[in-house]
Amino acid sequence: MRYYRMRYDSIILIGMAGVGKSTVGRELSDVLGYRFVDLDLCLEEVYGRTPQEIIDGEGEPAFLEKEKRCMQGIALDRIVVAPGGSIIYHADLMADLKHRSALVYLEDSYSNISSRVPNQASRGIVGLKDRTLRQVFDERIALYSTHAHVKIDCRDKQPEQITQEVARWLKSGS
Repeated sequence: MRYYRMRYDSIILIGMAGVGKSTVGRELSDVLGYRFVDLDLCLEEVYGRTPQEIIDGEGEPAFLEKEKRCMQGIALDRIVVAPGGSIIYHADLMADLKHRSALVYLEDSYSNISSRVPNQASRGIVGLKDRTLRQVFDERIALYSTHAHVKIDCRDKQPEQITQEVARWLKSGS
C-alpha cells in the first residue's frame, strides 16, 4: 500500500449507477489509507431499508431528503464516499461538498452503464418512475460535469486502472 499526501481530506465519487463508484471507492480508500463509506449502505443502516424500498414506500422526494441527511452526517476527514447517482440533485449540498472535498466524476458511456444495470427497477435510481434510464443519464451528465473537480473517463478501463488514475490526479496537487 502506498499512501499519498494530498490537498483533499475527502474524496466524493460521483456518477451514474453502474459506473463502479463503490468498487473504485473501496480500492481508492485502501490506496490512500482513508475510510470508505458507501452511502446506499449508510441509508440502509440508518433507515433499515434499501434505497429502492425507501423510494417505493415514501417516494423520491423523501428518499432524496434522507440521502442528503446521510451525506451531511458523514465526517469528511480522511474518507472516500461513494454516494448514489442522485446526490447530484442537491445543488446546495454539491456546492458545499465541492468546497470541502474532491469531487471526482467517474464517466462512462450510456451503453456501458445500461449493460451494468440490468435490474433498473430495483436499483434505487431516482427518476425512473416517469423516465427512461437514457433520459436520466442525459439529464445527469451535465450536472456531474458542472460539479466535478475532475472527470475520469472509465470506458474500457478496469477498476484498478481507474483507481490509479484518480490517485495520480490527487497526488498531482489537483
